[in-house]
Amino acid sequence: MTDKQSAYQQAGYGQKQVGFGEKPALLLVDFQHAFTNSEYPTGKSPLIKQAAAETAELLELAREKDIPVIYTVVGYREDKWDTGNWKTDIGWITVGSHAAEVSPEVEPVTGEPIVLKKYPSAFFGTEVLSLLTTKQVDTVIVTGCTTSGCVRATIIDAFSYGFKTIVPEECVGDQAKESHDANLFDVNARYADVLPKQQVVDYLTALKAAPITT
Repeated sequence: MTDKQSAYQQAGYGQKQVGFGEKPALLLVDFQHAFTNSEYPTGKSPLIKQAAAETAELLELAREKDIPVIYTVVGYREDKWDTGNWKTDIGWITVGSHAAEVSPEVEPVTGEPIVLKKYPSAFFGTEVLSLLTTKQVDTVIVTGCTTSGCVRATIIDAFSYGFKTIVPEECVGDQAKESHDANLFDVNARYADVLPKQQVVDYLTALKAAPITT
């Protein structure tokens, strides 16, 4: 056991599992060209590219089971008036640009909402909460990037809104492995279940498909 693990255990963190609910949704946070395409400065991380590729299997399963799928992308006005106080120049990701488009590995199909956001959490200033509650979702499976930024913020808000929050560890990525690992360790101790992707696949596979309505 590492010193960090020991300290968390002594403080009482990570004493139980969140567990899966009965009505999941799959949330894909910012899997867009800006972060997966190496032509952009923020798109050079192999961890993020691999996470997008790994998420494709979950996406296929969610569609088979008629589980709600929601995407987010970040994008800003041409005049950058809406970029806030980010400590990095993110205003080059403009609404409607190639950088703001969803990556082809996880391309959406008709009916899957793509929610525009400006800040880290998928919930902040967006309709994501309403979309989830309309579908009576109780479990949010969080995938996307970056682990230490928008994914972490989304996990905390999902937890705060009372959702069972699940993170398939292969399906999230960051610019650096150190920040990725540290944040997964922490959110697993506090807010969510960070699980091997296969465990999430098994859960989705075992769900009954939604009834066909006419």
